[in-house]
Amino acid sequence: MSSRLKKSWIIWVSAVFLFVIGYQVLSRVYLEENKRVRTRLRERVERMYPEVADEMRAVYGIKPAEGQSSAAGRDAGIRDVILIHGLDDPGKVWMDLSPHLIHDGFNVWIMSYPNDQPVSESARLFFEEMEALRRKGIGAVSIVAHSMGGLVTREMLSNPEFSYAKAVSRGEIPTVTNLVMIGTPNHGTELAPFRIFMEFRDQLSGLFSGNYVWLNGILDGAGEAGLDLVPGSPFLEELNSRPQLENVNIAVIAGVITGLKEGDIAQFLENVKGRLPESALGSVGKVGEFIHLMANGLGDGIVPVNSAKLNGFPLHIVDGDHLSIIRNRWEDNERIPPAVPIVLEYLEKR
Repeated sequence: MSSRLKKSWIIWVSAVFLFVIGYQVLSRVYLEENKRVRTRLRERVERMYPEVADEMRAVYGIKPAEGQSSAAGRDAGIRDVILIHGLDDPGKVWMDLSPHLIHDGFNVWIMSYPNDQPVSESARLFFEEMEALRRKGIGAVSIVAHSMGGLVTREMLSNPEFSYAKAVSRGEIPTVTNLVMIGTPNHGTELAPFRIFMEFRDQLSGLFSGNYVWLNGILDGAGEAGLDLVPGSPFLEELNSRPQLENVNIAVIAGVITGLKEGDIAQFLENVKGRLPESALGSVGKVGEFIHLMANGLGDGIVPVNSAKLNGFPLHIVDGDHLSIIRNRWEDNERIPPAVPIVLEYLEKR
């Protein structure tokens, strides 16, 4: 590599690095202003192209899962489960879990929404769809949520504006008996400001599947959801300041890409202790703390374990990244993702 080319490469890499750091800082300083600008842009586009916006809205809502009859839930003994996806998901996250649920006698519904809009707006749509589900005669449901879908669900259940408990008592929406959150960033994720790559994947998937709608990249949200997911955002501060949900059985599943489990770490430390002189045993605890910090900090590659967990609720840690804990990369893969058995066991015993 010539010295001139090497110098240019260093300049470009440095410029990109500075841009990333600058974007991070500005996103945090002007978080709400950024969000308001994005929302105004989206609302303006909706007013300019109302027919396209209506076409987009028709795609969203609670619909029967593939292979599931919409009338199946009317049979006695059928249990209803709603699956709700996360940020910039192209729609395949449930391809392994849904068939298992149907096979085990559950009536499966898929909740889809404009995932890039503010989480509170998605929660409002979810609440309205729950009202429609109640009118179909469904009195109780379980919810399984991946990633940001858990935040949408928590917002729907806990926001005083929706008054979930009162709506249930009036028979306006189904009772939510169980909530299983998989890889949900309950305390945010540092990668949220850089969700542009996931957005590109989302739009590209829609294009090739034939479900692409003109102006899709703005009408499904102008990136406000990503700002809601920034650690310490006003949305997360408000959500996590509310009282814990009552009468809802909640479980949390988090992934770790290191493959290190609590038992493995403990066994490793015991082995280390057996090989060290007594004078060095005091340092083993610090090594253990470092290993725990590494495993929890990396989490599933998107959501750290400490961000996923909620105090007072069961936490299950499994091996895998943000997607592989709940779905396979390829449809012909017969591997059972590690979160699937936990979800099935949890719903079966409730």
